[in-house]
Amino acid sequence: MMNKVNIVLLLLVFATAFTVVTVQDRSRQFFIALDKAQKGEKLLNEDFSRLKLVQAKLANHQMIQDSATSQSMHLPTLTDTKMLESMRP
Repeated sequence: MMNKVNIVLLLLVFATAFTVVTVQDRSRQFFIALDKAQKGEKLLNEDFSRLKLVQAKLANHQMIQDSATSQSMHLPTLTDTKMLESMRP
């Protein structure tokens, strides 16, 4: 009787040890995935900041004016504007 109880307890100890090892391994895998995701987030935030800086530079009024002048662009006058009639009934 006592021998059967010891065998059952030994099997339970092995099952518990296997479960602990499995859970620790999955925890380590999740931590690695989290670390990779955080590094990716950091890279995306840096890229976003760089793009916002480029956008702010391109939206600079003086830069737009200089580009328009260098390309001989001008604002349309009233004579350049044509009014079209709507074709709706």
